[in-house]
Amino acid sequence: MRLMNSLISSLGKEFYRRVGRSRSSDKQSIVLAQWLEHRQSQIIPRLYDSNFDVARINQYAIEGVKDNNRQEIEEVFLTPLLDLLIEYLYTGQEVFRDLYLDERLRYAPHRANPEVRKRFFQDLLEQDEAILVEGFGGGNESADGSKTKLREIHQSLLIEHSNTPIRLLAIGDCLMNEVRVFLPSRCHNAGMALDMRCLYFSAVMGKALSTEQVVSFLEKAPVDLIAVSFLSYEGLPLYRSLMLEAHTLSQEETARRIDGLLSVMRRFLEDLRAYTDAPFLLHNVSGLPLMKWRRRLGFLAPFSLAQESVLRALNGAIAELALNTPNCVLIDEAKIATANGYRQCQTSAVPEHIAARALFHTSYFGAFLSETYEHILRSYQAMKKAKVLLIDFDNTLWDGVMADGTVTQHLDRQQLLRTLKDSGILLVAVSKNDPQNIRWSEMALVPDDFVLQKISWKPKVSSIQEVAAELDLGLDSFILIDDSPEERGLVSSQLPKVRTLNSLDPFTWQSLNLLLQFPNTKQTEEARSRTALYRAQAQRRETLNPQLDYPAMMASLGLCAKIGRGRGEDLDRISELVQRTNQFNTTTIRYSKANLETFMKSPEHRVYVAELSDKFGALGLVASVILEVQNDYAIFESFVMSCRAMGFGLEQLMLTYILNEIGDVSRFVGRFIQTDRNGPAMFLFSEAGFKAQGPDEWILKNGDPRPKCPAWFSLTPRDT
Repeated sequence: MRLMNSLISSLGKEFYRRVGRSRSSDKQSIVLAQWLEHRQSQIIPRLYDSNFDVARINQYAIEGVKDNNRQEIEEVFLTPLLDLLIEYLYTGQEVFRDLYLDERLRYAPHRANPEVRKRFFQDLLEQDEAILVEGFGGGNESADGSKTKLREIHQSLLIEHSNTPIRLLAIGDCLMNEVRVFLPSRCHNAGMALDMRCLYFSAVMGKALSTEQVVSFLEKAPVDLIAVSFLSYEGLPLYRSLMLEAHTLSQEETARRIDGLLSVMRRFLEDLRAYTDAPFLLHNVSGLPLMKWRRRLGFLAPFSLAQESVLRALNGAIAELALNTPNCVLIDEAKIATANGYRQCQTSAVPEHIAARALFHTSYFGAFLSETYEHILRSYQAMKKAKVLLIDFDNTLWDGVMADGTVTQHLDRQQLLRTLKDSGILLVAVSKNDPQNIRWSEMALVPDDFVLQKISWKPKVSSIQEVAAELDLGLDSFILIDDSPEERGLVSSQLPKVRTLNSLDPFTWQSLNLLLQFPNTKQTEEARSRTALYRAQAQRRETLNPQLDYPAMMASLGLCAKIGRGRGEDLDRISELVQRTNQFNTTTIRYSKANLETFMKSPEHRVYVAELSDKFGALGLVASVILEVQNDYAIFESFVMSCRAMGFGLEQLMLTYILNEIGDVSRFVGRFIQTDRNGPAMFLFSEAGFKAQGPDEWILKNGDPRPKCPAWFSLTPRDT
C-alpha cells in the first residue's frame, strides 16, 4: 500500500510539475528548485538527522518527539515540508511559503522565550541551508546566492521585533487555525509582530456556551484583540443542523432557530465584554463548507434557495449584533467568500501530491481572510494609543487650497472626525494657513470641535510641541494626518513618537473609522441608549422563545457516540489522527504505527477510540486516547480528537467513559503539553475536575467528584 501511495504521489507530482505549476520569474529560484527536486531523495535523510538530532532535541526541550519512526517522519513531515519549499521557489506564490514556515514550527521549542527560540532556529536553519545547497552547481558564488535566498525565506523565524507583539486570541473552529497559518507572514511584511492563540467552543456537561475558558485564558495571558467566529465552517453544531434542514423548515421555525443562535452569540459576547474591553472581531457566516455535490459540480449554485435565505437572515442579525456590541468590528466572511469564489475558498491550498501524505490540511479561505485581519491589525497598531488627532486642512479636509478660492469639501471625513471627537478623541487643527482664510461655514466641523487651533505659518514641529505642552499629553498619543510627505517626514524625524498618516491614503480613514471600535474611544449617550434598546428587545425575544434550553437544542441533533478499545483495523485511522491533529491534541507526541500497535498489545497500555454520528450521517472515527495503566494509577499519555468533532462535548463524554471503565485507582494523571497550536485541548482536564499539579500534569484522585456526561449523547459501547 505504501509503495502504491508513493507511486500515485510521484505521478501526481510529475503531472503537476508539467501541467499545473505556474512559474516564478526569478530564474535563480527556479534553478534552486530544480536542484532540490532532483536531489530530494538524498536531502530528506540528512534533514532528518539535522531536525531530529537527539542532542538538539534535549537541549531545547522539543515536545512531541517520542520514539518517532524515522520512515514515517520522513514521509509525512520532511518530504511535504521540502515539497512546499520547492513549490514556493518554483512559483513565488506566498501561500506555499506561509505553509512551509508554519510547518517549520511543528517541532520547535514552543515554551522557550523569543531569544532561545531564535537561537534554536539560527542553529537549525544554518545547518539545513547548508544541506540544501551542498554540491549546488555554479561554484561557491552560486551556492552563496542560494543560501541567501533560503535565508530570506527563513528570515521571519529569526527576526526579533523591537515592538511588542499584537496579541490576538481567536475563538472558533479550525478556520481560525487556517488564518493563523497565513497571518504571521502578512504581519511580518507589514512590520508587525503577532502572537496569535486559538481556543474553540465546547459544549460541556450540560451547559450552554460559556466564557469560563476564555476568562481563564485571559487571566494568564491578556490580549489586545479577540476574534470570534461562531458559525464559520461548523463552529456550532446547531448551525450545521439549520443549514442541512433549511429546505424542510417553515419560516417560523427558521426564524425561531436563528433567534436561538443569536441569543447564544449575544449572551457569550455580553458575558465576555463584562470582563474585557478588548475589541471583538466578530465573523458573520459564509456558508462554508459547501455540501459535497455543490462543491464538486461547478454548474450548481453554492447554496439552495432555502440556504441562501437562512444565510441572509443570519448575516442581517449578526450585523445588527456587531453594531450594538461595544468595540466590535464585523469580519464579513460572506463578502470575502463571494469576492474570491466559494469553491476557490474551499480548495486546499496544498497540491494533492503534497496534501495526500502531509500532516496538514489548509484551504485558501484562511489566506483570503488573513488580508482582512492584517488591515485591522495595522489599524490597531496605528491607533491603539491615539488620544489626539493633529489635523491638516488643505488637501486633507478638502481638495484644493482654501486661500486660492473654491474647494471640494470631504464632508464624510469631517463628520467622521466629529464622531471621534464625540467619542473622546481630541482634535487639534495644525495647518499652515492664515486663520482668516478658513471658511468654517462650508464645513461639517466648527471651531469648537477642536480643542486647540494651531493655524499659522510656524513649522508644524513647533506647533505640535506647543500642543503637547498645553495638553500635558505624551507625544506617543499623537497622530498627524497630513497630505504632505515633506511635513510628515519632518515630524517623523524630529518627533519620532508622533505617528504620521497620509491623508490621501484610504487606509488612514478606514483606520480612523475602526478607531471608533477600539477601547480608546467611548460610546456617546446616543449609542449607549441604542445598545440598551437593542438588549431589551433581544431579552424580550428570549422570554418568548423556549429554544434557549441549550441541552435540548443539542439533543435535537441526534448525537450518537460509540466508545471502546481500538482494534487492529483502526490502526491506520488512529495513526492518521495522532500524526495530523494539532489542535485538540494534549501532548502532540507523534507516535508511529509500530508504537501504536505495541500499545494495543501491551498489558500496561490501553488505546481507546470514539466514533461519532448524528441524524445527518456518520462522522467516523474521530478521537483516540492512549492510556498507561499501572497498579494504582493511570496516565492519559495522549488525547487526540479531530476538528470535525469539536463543539459537541465528545471529549468530556469519552473522558468520563474511560474513567468509569478503568475503575478504582488511586489517581488519574492527565498530561497536557502546551504548544502554539493545541489551545483547544487546554481545558480538557480542568473542566473534568482534575487539579493542576504542575505545568504539565493534572490529577484526579480517588474520591474526587467524577465529571458528568453531556446529556444529549446516546452512548453505545464499541465491540472489541
